Amino acid sequence: MTDTQEQTGARALVLVVDDTRENRILLASQLKLEGYAIIEASGGHEGIQKAISHNPDVILLDVMMPDLDGFEVCRILKSDPQTQLIPIIMVTALNRVESRIEGKRAGADEFLSRPHVREELLVRVRTYTEVKRTRVSLEEERNRLQLLYNISRILSSQLDVDTIMVSTLVQTQAAVAATKGNIILLDETGNVYHRFRIRTGSPVEISEHVAQAVMTRGLGGWLLEHKQPEIIHDITQDERWITLPDDLDERGSAIGIPLAGPNRMEGILILNHPQTHYFTAEHRNLLEAIGSTVTAAIVNARLFSEVREEQRKLQTILTHSTDAIIIASEEWRISLFNHTAARLFEVSTEAVTGHMLNDVPQLRDLKVMLKDLPNGPEAREISLANGRTLYASISPIQGVGYAAILQDITELKKAEQLKLAAERREKERVKETFSRYMGPRLVNHVLEHAPELMARRERRHAVVMFADLRNWTGGMITRVAPDEAIRQLNEFFTRMMDIAIEFDGTVFELTADEILVGFNAPFDQPDATMRAVQTAVTMQQEFNELRQNWYARAGTELGLGIGIDMGDIVIGNVGAESRMSFRMVGQPMNTASRLVDLAGDGQIVISTAVQKDLLVRNPELLTTFGFQQMESIQLQGISEPQVLYRAYVTRPSLVK
Repeated sequence: MTDTQEQTGARALVLVVDDTRENRILLASQLKLEGYAIIEASGGHEGIQKAISHNPDVILLDVMMPDLDGFEVCRILKSDPQTQLIPIIMVTALNRVESRIEGKRAGADEFLSRPHVREELLVRVRTYTEVKRTRVSLEEERNRLQLLYNISRILSSQLDVDTIMVSTLVQTQAAVAATKGNIILLDETGNVYHRFRIRTGSPVEISEHVAQAVMTRGLGGWLLEHKQPEIIHDITQDERWITLPDDLDERGSAIGIPLAGPNRMEGILILNHPQTHYFTAEHRNLLEAIGSTVTAAIVNARLFSEVREEQRKLQTILTHSTDAIIIASEEWRISLFNHTAARLFEVSTEAVTGHMLNDVPQLRDLKVMLKDLPNGPEAREISLANGRTLYASISPIQGVGYAAILQDITELKKAEQLKLAAERREKERVKETFSRYMGPRLVNHVLEHAPELMARRERRHAVVMFADLRNWTGGMITRVAPDEAIRQLNEFFTRMMDIAIEFDGTVFELTADEILVGFNAPFDQPDATMRAVQTAVTMQQEFNELRQNWYARAGTELGLGIGIDMGDIVIGNVGAESRMSFRMVGQPMNTASRLVDLAGDGQIVISTAVQKDLLVRNPELLTTFGFQQMESIQLQGISEPQVLYRAYVTRPSLVK
């Protein structure tokens, strides 16, 4: 948390960057009413500086500014490790697709059109406040795992204590952003024999001296006595912090962990930060994980040093001492069983050394490794009875026998399973959502190529088709029993939707007695007009059979009219926060709705745009289904009279 956020408590912090004062006031006032803390910047350069110094949760960024435009500001912030996790919402009156594309390339997370809608502003800010927190959490976890991996990698390739300690101290200080750090190592009598110290901007210093007070009355002594981690939130208020002559003005907080081996204390690790209350439980957990790994490395390094003359042939294997290591003869009599292996299999080294592998019950899971063992190295996964999963590699060593190196990958397997489960859940959610709009072929296409479709907003050139029942709301609904009325509607929508799906149309709406189908939306369909006309003709033909059945069953006299237009639409998830639906928005929907009103029973009315496209792509359809030009007509909402085309697919033939 930054100083500014600490002052504002738990409130989310929003940075508003806009060269127009009125715009800043409007955005700030609306957000303050919702409890957000606001800081403002009147230009691009000032915005960058405040973003770096305050680390806000969200940035509302104007595009057109005199000193530095929003795109450049966005690029700078997204390229800086200090600010790259902050969500940026670009507030602009530029609605051109090119502007949005440029913003995305610059790294913008979202756009808010000006003049903005207050509810949309609040939704955007609320959403991306959570996005920021999620990003920070994931980044912290990534850094933690990276640190553990780096340290494990270093420890697995080193058995020199000095090298291990220097690398550990450098990596750990950087990971928690500490300004000072110390690792103090003890010999078998408990006396200090090595001290590794680092300060920001300086290399690691190695010495053999530590003030006696630190190891008796100070935090170092406390860690050795209590054998548990400790955080001092304000070192000026804690008597356990010993201020040394070269640090008289030292302020802030400290954290320390003991490095406890299986038989003795190996040392302590202490880190400092100039800010009080800086270190948290997460820092403590991270250092504990590092401490156990470092301690194991110290123990293994010392043991290796003690036996290296007798075990020269095993030197390469023992450099991986942070893994479980088992050395056995060609008859599989165990000659070396390291401490990591002992902890992993819950058996002491003394209990297995010198015994045959098959004679140790705890090692029965390893017997699978002996089956069909090749002449060269072999690697495979092993599942233990205690639920752990190991990656085991075994190699023959000339003159020795066999060396088995085992790595515990249980947590990695769990993470992989969680990831796969999350992917399956998301896939099912997308599949369930889009099955309401399109057929199995398109749903499978979404799952394979565009799982993010629900979040997309785009402009497309689409063909729009309305099919509307005739004489339903004005006549039949008042003369037919409710059960029969609903049954007929369900049969109508089921048959019509099946036909639309058969021609790979996307069903966007089923409302009242009308169905709306789109083509070339949301995916490219070069033959969209042909698909739309074939869908319309098939609907009219199928409807003829439906209404014959309805007439015979309930005396229902209904008709069907269809209107088709094409043009630019916007497609995306539209609605209120509590109810959203995937739909098209644009003039073609209005025009197609006017055309369906002009279509009589059994008729299909198409616009000039559709007719021209068919002339180029499929002129035979116009002739086959007998589309004829109608007289020019003035459509509501369109200034110029329109030339339309009509086809009579079926004609009423109810027998009374």
